[in-house]
Amino acid sequence: MNIIESGHSQLLAQAMDNYTLRQRVTSSNIANIDSPGYKRHDVPFEEELRQVRSRGGDVNSITPTIRETGDEVVLENELMEMADTQMRVQLVTRSLRHHYDMLKTGITSTTR
Repeated sequence: MNIIESGHSQLLAQAMDNYTLRQRVTSSNIANIDSPGYKRHDVPFEEELRQVRSRGGDVNSITPTIRETGDEVVLENELMEMADTQMRVQLVTRSLRHHYDMLKTGITSTTR
């Protein structure tokens, strides 16, 4: 059993990669809001995760993807997406910190 790279930490690492990509895509959407013919792009991580889990697949098989939604870019929606993604990044960061703090406690604990 590999404690350091458990399924939980691998899932969190996948989530962090996808949320980082989503932040870049959202920034790109905002930057191109006035570009003629530009359509909104998205990173559908939760949807891909749901599909992999329903098939009983490995979360490591998820690759961050960008898709064009075909919708116009609405600034308010992009700002809400940015705030939502930031909260998700903070949640993943806290969860990873907790995971490694627990490992550290397990390694350095001197309780009898």
